[in-house]
Amino acid sequence: MQDPAGPWLAIEVDRAALADNLRAFRRHTAPTSALLAVVKADAYGHGLCLAASAFLDGGAELLGVHALHEARSLRQAGITAPIIVLGPSTAAEAAEAARLGAEITVASLPGVRAAVAGATAEHPLSVHLKVETGVNRQGLVEAEIVEALAALRAAPGLRLVGLSSHYADIEDTTDHSFAELQTRRFEAMRVALADAGVTGLREHMSCSAAALLWERSHRAIVRVGIGAYGVWPSRETRVSVRQQGRPELVLRSALTWKVMISQVRDVPAGQTVGYGRTWKAMTDSRIAVLPVGYADGWPRALSGRGHVLVGGRRAPLVGRICMNLCMVDVTHVPTAAAGDHAVLLGRQGDELISAEMLADLLGTIPYEVLTLPGPAWVRVGV
Repeated sequence: MQDPAGPWLAIEVDRAALADNLRAFRRHTAPTSALLAVVKADAYGHGLCLAASAFLDGGAELLGVHALHEARSLRQAGITAPIIVLGPSTAAEAAEAARLGAEITVASLPGVRAAVAGATAEHPLSVHLKVETGVNRQGLVEAEIVEALAALRAAPGLRLVGLSSHYADIEDTTDHSFAELQTRRFEAMRVALADAGVTGLREHMSCSAAALLWERSHRAIVRVGIGAYGVWPSRETRVSVRQQGRPELVLRSALTWKVMISQVRDVPAGQTVGYGRTWKAMTDSRIAVLPVGYADGWPRALSGRGHVLVGGRRAPLVGRICMNLCMVDVTHVPTAAAGDHAVLLGRQGDELISAEMLADLLGTIPYEVLTLPGPAWVRVGV
């Protein structure tokens, strides 16, 4: 039996695994490129400051966040490394970014105007220009470049330091012709800027998949997201790496989701469990109740389909997952007791539940799985 004073819902984050993953990318990355670890979305569910610190220990030279509040939290935690805000910023946020020493991304004409309004001579603001190459999500199109440059050049205290874009279809396929097209479009944008007298920008376009597949994509900055957390971007990326004879990095997952069992109940044969009476005990059974449900990020769609690990063995979810509770069959784990830990994601004994496994069950991608846990979970570095 575990310590009942511990948290009901705990996420253990293996700091050494995160640092090792960054070291693996560092060895794989062109020595002239700086490595940026993406720590948006609470570091893909790993804990913003915890993961950022581990990545810096592993050799990351920059950190990428989505929003200004994440940069603020990093600075408040004493992290002084360069930060790039990859998402949009208001004028007030641009001004605060300058005070924090964080760089921002401008990806639209309204974004340019916000940066200009937030820049001052007292607090210089560094800006990365994001250009559209095929995602049609964030990015200035070529027809907007002249107006954007004129506004940026006229702003006191504003420095254009970077040029970026993003791949639309490099993970989900082994056919990278569209990614190649995007690369050519990015080059055309770079040439257009050079013709306008803008040179010396730090270019960055790579994600984890691009970094693994194409050394030519590394450029001045290599952005690494999902791979830094020990998860391959996709099966297709892994296949492509093998097809190309590229080094297959050894990446380590860093997460373990642990929930303390609140009680173990005896359920006689013939009785049902949970809402809708969707599960009936065919024999006398032992059911463990876990205080975690869909409000905590444990999806109801796993009802009757998924497993957790108890005592190093797989225990099936039975009945419907509730708002804050779920039930698992531990009849085959006679030692299971209140206070023991069930593992929802991660390893226990010889068994493993990976983000990829849960993503397959849910019909989604590992990215979403990693970010499911809500604020009820306590994150602990180990």
